[in-house]
Amino acid sequence: MTRVLINGIDGRLGARVAELLSVDASVSIIGLCTAKPPAPVGRAELLQARLTAQQLVELLRSEAVDVVIHLAFAGAEQPNVGREEGVQQNVLGTMLLLGACATAGVRRVVVRSHTAVYGASPLNPIHITEDRPVSPVGTRGLLRHFVEVEQFIAEFAARHPQMSIVPLRCAPIIGGWSPLLDYFKEPNPRMLAGFDPCIQLLHHEDAAIALVLASRFGAKGPINVAAEDALCLSQAIKLAGQKPASMLEPLVHLALTMGNQAILGAWPFDVSFLRHSCVVDTRRARSELNWSPVYGAAESLSMLRTNGQLDVDNERAEQALHAFLERNK
Repeated sequence: MTRVLINGIDGRLGARVAELLSVDASVSIIGLCTAKPPAPVGRAELLQARLTAQQLVELLRSEAVDVVIHLAFAGAEQPNVGREEGVQQNVLGTMLLLGACATAGVRRVVVRSHTAVYGASPLNPIHITEDRPVSPVGTRGLLRHFVEVEQFIAEFAARHPQMSIVPLRCAPIIGGWSPLLDYFKEPNPRMLAGFDPCIQLLHHEDAAIALVLASRFGAKGPINVAAEDALCLSQAIKLAGQKPASMLEPLVHLALTMGNQAILGAWPFDVSFLRHSCVVDTRRARSELNWSPVYGAAESLSMLRTNGQLDVDNERAEQALHAFLERNK
């Protein structure tokens, strides 16, 4: 029996990961949360608490936890997170959790991350592989926290080779609330005149399946996950049911220099992501996790436009998970 702890089961993604993990009878699940989960959590046992480092160690030891899935990132599934709260929970909280896992002898930790940690640059290869260093240049908010967490993980993993730590670098997730969905829902999402970078997306179900597989099988180190189809930003905006608005880049920079952040509307990244593409290679997820996306990016955005939310086909996702589990036996 494998004992899995999900930190952040009170998010929509964490709840879905717990529900999918419950499909596997060889897994028992503990869900650590600070609020009631927004969706069913399968067979997970819930623990609603804020734990100190020592309490975390005691919990992990007493429950003989083998695997931890860390999803508790402020600002990832809910808006309006203060800077201090974000740093405290996202960066320091991850450091504390990893330290507790090492002390308690947890053998595997899967950490949610983001494909944008590579940055947007004209020097990016057409498809970015996991060996490309993460880039803090131009990052802010939640993305900056993901970069700092990954930098810490790289150093921590080198000091604790007995642990398998997997930063799962997810393309922007479509489903529930996300910073990018706020951008897509604006009447006229902003673009830079003369630029139309490619972006990748990831359906909520595919993210949950990838997290399950990363927790169950032997990959180590960062893994990229994204839908198969990369979209031009203008195409993605139109698929979401909106019409893009072009802005001259010098005016944008002038406004930002004067402190007018509102010029970009709800765009959640640095301006460089409106200029350059950041498209990742997902071959490692396919070869080491036997994962492949069930949903395409265009399909997810069209679904969102039609229904105002994503239809979740539980049977489709669970059939896919069963197939992936069978392949990994």
